[in-house]
Amino acid sequence: MSFGPTSGKPTASTGNGLGPRTQIINIAKTNITRAELTTMIQALKTEGHTVAGVDGFTADEQADNVQVALQSTITYVADASDALGVTGAATTILADFDQASV
Repeated sequence: MSFGPTSGKPTASTGNGLGPRTQIINIAKTNITRAELTTMIQALKTEGHTVAGVDGFTADEQADNVQVALQSTITYVADASDALGVTGAATTILADFDQASV
């Protein structure tokens, strides 16, 4: 949502200040290891995405869900099995901020 004044009155409309497109994806797998997360991040970069942030990974490698913020002009497609080159991983799209669709 973007906000701005119009003739002294506030307005609200769909939009973002995040760039052309930002997608938030969830990676699900039991006990994601650092090596697996590195493999998945590299796969995302190879596909042409910029990884803007990662949340949910734990140092003790006990995380079952990790969220990743992707920025690019391409669409990430969710994968239900063996996602991003890691056996047992699945991805879903949690949010899609697409400036082009405004």
